[in-house]
Amino acid sequence: MFNLENFSNSDPSVLTVLVVGTEKNVRSYIYNQHRLGVAEVSAWSKAIPVPNCPGKFMSLLNRTILDTDKHDFGYVPTED
Repeated sequence: MFNLENFSNSDPSVLTVLVVGTEKNVRSYIYNQHRLGVAEVSAWSKAIPVPNCPGKFMSLLNRTILDTDKHDFGYVPTED
């Protein structure tokens, strides 16, 4: 069974984005974020079915947030 604790990250500079929706809508959102320059499509996890939610899928993106005192809420890709 899916356990959200498996996606926890102790690094306070890492932001995890979770997208949930139909497989088509999740894919569309990811491509739109790519077009906006937010993240490469390959930076997102593979869309997986949401347990006990027929027709729903989810995908994750981890981003390192820069020091917001020095930057305007920018982010850089995490090292995988």
